[in-house]
Amino acid sequence: MVSTNHVFSGFAFIGFIIVSTLLPLHIKAGNIGTCAFIVWTGVLCFNGFVNSIIWDKNVTNWAPVWCDISSRLMLGGTIAIPSACLCIARHLYHVTKNIFANQRVQGQSILFDYLLVLGIPALIVIFSYVIQVNRFYIFEEIGCYYAIGSTVLTYPLIWVWLTLIALITVIYAGATVRTLIQRRSRFKELIQRHEHVRRLLALVIMIFMCSFPPSLWLLVSDIANNPIYSWRSWEFEHANISEIVQITANTWQASGSQSVAVLQFTRWAYVMYAAIFFAFFGFTAGAKNHYRLAVGLLVKGTQETRFV
Repeated sequence: MVSTNHVFSGFAFIGFIIVSTLLPLHIKAGNIGTCAFIVWTGVLCFNGFVNSIIWDKNVTNWAPVWCDISSRLMLGGTIAIPSACLCIARHLYHVTKNIFANQRVQGQSILFDYLLVLGIPALIVIFSYVIQVNRFYIFEEIGCYYAIGSTVLTYPLIWVWLTLIALITVIYAGATVRTLIQRRSRFKELIQRHEHVRRLLALVIMIFMCSFPPSLWLLVSDIANNPIYSWRSWEFEHANISEIVQITANTWQASGSQSVAVLQFTRWAYVMYAAIFFAFFGFTAGAKNHYRLAVGLLVKGTQETRFV
């Protein structure tokens, strides 16, 4: 019988493949938000895939350096996907203003987009060291996981960013929809001529609906189940910073349904994001042409190799 962990491994690898195939198209389009969404989603799907393979039915510390990187990628990923959605929503708002107001949006900067999709996740990883209690956790089947304490500093340093970015995304998306509704005649023209805009707006709304409410629920559950304690001192919080905590499947699966939901949602979320993105952009005319070109190059390369 196939275990649920093996099912996850399969879907995580598929998620990595399907979003990766779309990256060249979006690099060509020059949309930093969608490129960042693809890269972060693909990397985290691959990260989950590798972890689920290496730590299937064991908690052995096979690769400590990998776990250092993997756990930080997971922590950065919790804010990277919302940041990418904010970047897309901001881009859509500026696009609609450019089209309808017939003027260039002043102050838009590529640097600001990179700060959103790379700077904020990096900042979260740096902040996390203040409240890090162990080097990392190893969960059987799930693999490497970040180890941060539930202190009074955890929420302003880490989790408040998720709410803040979500609210700004909603404001941008709402302003975009409001602008489109106000210009109904040109809205129809925009949708007919720029299907990509419609897909991006739908993506932002879908990802927000699929990520923010569950994340908020998981955050509230974490607060309820893990009492918040005061941050005493740097030495106290980091007394066991070099310790690696290894947790078997029987242990974490018996810790309660909410704790299990947090762990499973954390890794399955990126597979869901990959499926949603591919559903919106994997069947467009441009994507199909890209597939044909890729298959053609593969066939040509195979034939040339055969005759060497």
